[in-house]
Order: sequence, then C-alpha cells, then structure tokens
Amino acid sequence: MSHNVQLHPVINELLNTKFNEVHKLPLNVNTFRSLINDFARIATYSAGGCVPVMEFKLTPDKVPAFNFRVYRGASSGLKPVLVYFHGGNWIGGNMETCDSICDTLAEGSDCVVISVDYALAPEYHFPVPLYQGLAVLDWIKEKGFNFGMDSEKIIVGGENAGGNIAAGLVHLVDKVREFQLFGQILVCPALHYGFDTPSYHTYEKGYLLSGEIMRLTWKTYLGNLDEAFNELASPFLTGHVKHIPQTLIYTAEHDPLRDEAEHYAARLQRQGIEVSFRRFTGVTHYFWQMDAILDTAREAHQEAITWLKAINKFVDADKIGI
Repeated sequence: MSHNVQLHPVINELLNTKFNEVHKLPLNVNTFRSLINDFARIATYSAGGCVPVMEFKLTPDKVPAFNFRVYRGASSGLKPVLVYFHGGNWIGGNMETCDSICDTLAEGSDCVVISVDYALAPEYHFPVPLYQGLAVLDWIKEKGFNFGMDSEKIIVGGENAGGNIAAGLVHLVDKVREFQLFGQILVCPALHYGFDTPSYHTYEKGYLLSGEIMRLTWKTYLGNLDEAFNELASPFLTGHVKHIPQTLIYTAEHDPLRDEAEHYAARLQRQGIEVSFRRFTGVTHYFWQMDAILDTAREAHQEAITWLKAINKFVDADKIGI
C-alpha cells in the first residue's frame, strides 16, 4: 500500500499489517475474533488498571445470560453511570478488548463504567444485545444505589457495533420504559443499514474497515434482513428524536461509517438535541482503541472524560472548549 501523507504515521504503519487484510474474504468468524483480540493486545494498554473492578452475571428471562464488569473509582458518593458496549462488528470483541478504555474513562471522569459482555453473532442475532443492555439498565435502577451509582444519570455508549447498540438502546428505552437516559457517547458508530454515503465509496477498501466487511457483518448480526430498517437496528432512521439525551459523537476521517454518524449529529442538532461532535483527522475506524500506540486515541479519551465531567456538573460543554 502506498504511503498516504493524510494519514497519521501510526495508521500508515498499521495499513501494512495483517490487520488491514480483513477485506480478504470470505469472512471467517473465528479468524475475525482472533484478529480483534490480537489488535487489542497490540493497540490498547494492557489490563491491570487504575480502578477496582467487579464482575456480575445477569440471567434475564428472555435473553441469554451474560456478564458485565463494573469499574468504580475511589471517591465516595453517588456517581453517574456509563453503560459501555465494545466494538467488533457485532461478531467479535469482549470485555477484555475494551478494558483499557473503560478503566481510563472510569478513572478520569469519576463515573461508574459498566462494560457489557453482550451476545455475539452469528450465535445470537438482533435484537438480543439491546435487550441485554436493557437488563443492565433495569439492574442499575434496582441495585445500582448499593454500588454508588446514580440511577438518574445513566449514559450509554460504545464504538462501532457498540455505538449501534447504544444508539438503538436509547430508542428501545423510549418505547418500553418510563425513564429517560442522561446521555450517549457514539464513537464511529454504525447507524444505518445503508452503504451509499460518500465515505462508503471513498473508504470502501484498504482502511482497516472495508465496506464489504460491514455488509457481511451487518447481515450476520441481523440474521435476516427483515429488520434492517427497524430503528432499533438502524438508529439513524428514528421517526423522532425528542427522547434522545445529550450526545457526544466522534467520527474518523478515513472511515466508511463517517458520514452516517455526521448526518445523525447534524440532524440531532437541527432538532434541538445538545450535541458535541468532532471528526478526528488522519485516522481510520478503530482509532479509539489504539490508546497504547496513537496519541489521537488518548486525546479522544481525554475529551470524552471532559464531556462526561461537564454534563455531570450541568455545564454547557461548549463553554469548556469541546
């Protein structure tokens, strides 16, 4: 691959590694999972973090049992809660691959962070992860107080597929629960089963995440395409936005998913939702995970921490330079 001066030097190096070969299809789920795990070991800081971690198992009635981790800093008092969904195209990733991110956010923001080990495709399909997320929210409402969680300040977030699940969960809560969420963080999220934006054409191939991989993993997650345009699967397509809380959206310049997330940010802003948005230049999809090797990732994490602190204090994020 030719050297691209628009890309961060670290990204340019990555494009010459096995991590940029996932467009060599057909897609093998186990190979893809191994690749994501290898990438996390190389690109993210190792486990053994700064805040205490507890692990719990939930066994909801209608969805598979699953685990989640609770990261809680040392200070006392009730804290806001960030319920975090890892990336991995719905078919890979786990609580280990986002451990460093959750630890960093918990330590820096003084929020409790919950990492959800949601069920992966193809073993399970949409909407299972959303209902597992809903079970976590119900657990927070019922038991969070015992663990220092402020159940009135629940934020959902995630990257890639995790951003898709978080954004869909906001819509699901509006449909089936009486409470509203406090915020959402969407990092390079997949928001629409549609592959026709300019960024999909420009970054179709060769930038760590390919358009073809997205098509395949979307199909794997959905199981069948009947639900592709359900707003819980394609959150971009929601008919109304009044229930959507204050939102932080990050995109990467060289990412097929860039435009759908930016269009969503613009739509929310137009309709009066508080949105903090930034496009990170010179980077690709997965940049958020690269805190061990990429200064841009660490910068993005610190900005997210600043945003979390600001919304907790009811400070207008615009006034603090985001």
